[in-house]
Amino acid sequence: MGNPFRCPKCGATTGSTDYCPNCGEPLTLGCPKCGATWKYWENIKFCPNCGTKAEKVGVTRATRTLAGKSLARG
Repeated sequence: MGNPFRCPKCGATTGSTDYCPNCGEPLTLGCPKCGATWKYWENIKFCPNCGTKAEKVGVTRATRTLAGKSLARG
């Protein structure tokens, strides 16, 4: 499970998973504009790719967002 850290929602010890194994909280942050993703513990508040404010997202949602943008560009 990678380096342990505490879930921001329930405080359970977790690792490099996409969701907390105790409460299901997404442990991935993502950019709603460009679809870039990174782990919660990296403490990034704005997207390092485009500067948009970060939000909690599940990996599936972020992947769909990025895929949709790629399809729109053609």
